[in-house]
Amino acid sequence: MTLTNLEHELLSCVEELGKGVEDCMTKLIEQERSLARLQKELHESLNGLEQSLQATEPKPEPEAKQPRGFRLRR
Repeated sequence: MTLTNLEHELLSCVEELGKGVEDCMTKLIEQERSLARLQKELHESLNGLEQSLQATEPKPEPEAKQPRGFRLRR
């Protein structure tokens, strides 16, 4: 079957479009992988920060103990 010039041109455009879509999908996949890696790094960093903050939190001081026993009055 012989293609007309218009059909050849349309076929060429479709092939170009297919290549463009393929390139876009490849870039999208790469970006999704990068995003997942960055999210993992951020999560790990936040966990480390939270742990270091918890380690440096001042511990609450115990309440003053009420004196027990007898008081000597003079």
